[in-house]
Amino acid sequence: MGESMCMFNSSEFKDVQPIYLSQEESGVINIACSKKFEDVYAYFRALFNKQEISERALKLTEEAAKLNPANYTVWYYRRKILKELNKDLKKEVEFCSRMTDETPKNYQIWHHRRLLIEILNDPTGELEFTQSMLQEDYKNYHAWQHRQWLISHFKLWDNELMYSEEMIKKDARNNSAWNYRYFVINSTTGFDAQVTEREIQLTLENIKKLPHNESAWNYLNGIVEDRGPSSFENVVNFCEYLLSKKQTPPQLLAFLYTAYLDKFQKTGEENLKNNAIKMCEMLLDMDPMRRHFWQQYKLNVKA
Repeated sequence: MGESMCMFNSSEFKDVQPIYLSQEESGVINIACSKKFEDVYAYFRALFNKQEISERALKLTEEAAKLNPANYTVWYYRRKILKELNKDLKKEVEFCSRMTDETPKNYQIWHHRRLLIEILNDPTGELEFTQSMLQEDYKNYHAWQHRQWLISHFKLWDNELMYSEEMIKKDARNNSAWNYRYFVINSTTGFDAQVTEREIQLTLENIKKLPHNESAWNYLNGIVEDRGPSSFENVVNFCEYLLSKKQTPPQLLAFLYTAYLDKFQKTGEENLKNNAIKMCEMLLDMDPMRRHFWQQYKLNVKA
């Protein structure tokens, strides 16, 4: 309380009439907040309403952002002031880094950072920054999204396939790492026959270690989708082998269901239709949460 009053009692803000929220504006249920929060945002509203461009306004946005980093208007106003005052945006990126250390999964901070890098047109140090953030949390969605934007916008594709593999080795259940790998390949070489086979082998190796790993199964489904799963006999054989060893994760059964149905639709072989129905029956037992879903699939095959 004293800190905020000291700030606003100074001559720097003596001409500003703060705008506090009325009882009606606060709503039926008031959100508990500190006196400092109320003061900072009251003065922020006053300067924002005037669209004042000044050093004090910039300082105020910093205080407001620290108190509520999820406030979009604060960051928008701050960018406008930075631009008009011709401030060093590299220093602002450093400020973003400090803020991200405190709140690593705040969308507005990451969005602000991206816009700064776009204006600077200089990605120096950004891959290293995302890497450091992902070392702290392998599944930080915002860090992955920022890295994906960086390599796409600045054409930084080198070594990214290797990076995705390193991250998958650290945590094979990291869906973001698998998605990132798909994005890199789809944006560069594409999934030609050679690449697809390489990726299938990588994925099957991971499934061997963790048969219930949904991330790996999702990736496998994605890379065989265009040609249809039945076109990849080695994958079907692999799945049937696991099944013979009493490995029955729902993802495996669902893959075989799709593969059998895919081949049945291409060849009309009745035994494939029966195999697809059998997979649905097993899924009814193994995946009771989605039993109505699999029951409908079973009916669709019989139709």
